[in-house]
Amino acid sequence: MKLIRFTLLVVLAALLITGCVNNTDYSRLGDSPNGDERRLLVTFVDRTINRKLPGNAQDHYRSRGQYGNSNWSERIARQLAERYQIQFVAQWPVTELGVSCVVYEVPETLPLPQVMAALQKDRDVASVQKMQTFNVLNDKHPADKSYSDPYLHLQTGFQSLGIAELHKYSTGQGVRIALIDTGVDVDHPDLKGQISYSENVAPEPSDHSLAEIHGTAVAGVLSARADNGIGIAGIAPAAEILAFRACWPDKPGSLAARCNSFTLALALNQAIRLKSRIINLSLSGPKDPLLKMLIDKALSEGIIVIAAVPGKEQIGNFPADVPGVLAVGRGGESEKPSFIAPGQDILTTVPHESYDFMTGSSFATPHVAGVIALLLQLHPDWQASDLKQYLNSESGLLTAHALNAASGVKHTSPN
Repeated sequence: MKLIRFTLLVVLAALLITGCVNNTDYSRLGDSPNGDERRLLVTFVDRTINRKLPGNAQDHYRSRGQYGNSNWSERIARQLAERYQIQFVAQWPVTELGVSCVVYEVPETLPLPQVMAALQKDRDVASVQKMQTFNVLNDKHPADKSYSDPYLHLQTGFQSLGIAELHKYSTGQGVRIALIDTGVDVDHPDLKGQISYSENVAPEPSDHSLAEIHGTAVAGVLSARADNGIGIAGIAPAAEILAFRACWPDKPGSLAARCNSFTLALALNQAIRLKSRIINLSLSGPKDPLLKMLIDKALSEGIIVIAAVPGKEQIGNFPADVPGVLAVGRGGESEKPSFIAPGQDILTTVPHESYDFMTGSSFATPHVAGVIALLLQLHPDWQASDLKQYLNSESGLLTAHALNAASGVKHTSPN
């Protein structure tokens, strides 16, 4: 959508009418891995929340400027900062929970536990928690060689799951999938036109390029355009993909990336608001109260939430351990996943018109998300329990036989 230039008077009038302002410095949300240790997420009930997102999809990342906080909610946030001598960092309306979420930084001169205890007793405050850090799940040493013109037979996951056969019956059409990850290269030849909506809720990189390795690789497994004569084919190429950039690379060009409680909460809130049918979370970290509330909200609305299980060398099993979430591993994890899917040497898209092999449960997860999108096109009434019951064999391994059997039976519950 093209931006329209308004006169100063019109802008001022609009602000007076809506009562929305936004002074948040989002660039500070990812400035230092150590900074999060003294940052708190505080929520309070916000009855001024009553906004609707524009319904039209866009091909590129949206800016965050249109999402504002009411004058009332900003006043409460600033009052709390003054009351407890803490520094305001960011604020956002979490519309699906009816709360305003504020990030504060506690100065070194104040004891963190006492500040948290005082805030928890404040009658204006609904919840208080530490800022958590989450990591995308990938092998730390991916293959160096990249392919600019690979063939379908190099896609081991695609072949082992028998996706080509299943595409005769379903391609995921009509199924909306929220991909919460790092940035996706929406101009990659195999992804161009495949991303229906994209939004950045994380700190913007210094070069302003939101095309990042991890998110682009996950998107390729899930939705690379099929039968276009180039590259690879996604598991659910006709699904409607909503790409939310909530994570950012540890350094430019790095596969490793991290997110935090705040950015993930913003993305989950938007995924719920936009009526996603599936949410893909190829990441893990410590238990997080605010994120669990949002995931529970998604599950209560019938959204299928799929999350990666960390490997033995990785810590934290949240959100894969939330009851109702479909947990995905590639085999060999300490925690038993709901499903084991291909996640070793997966050929997929990477930025700048390239391809590479990726390893990790991050890349097993979109295999399951894609397969479930195929099944939901055939059986739109199925819920998570139906899908899990249908797909889960004794080993939890997805099989071509099970998937292809589903293609012949439409709109029938497995119960």
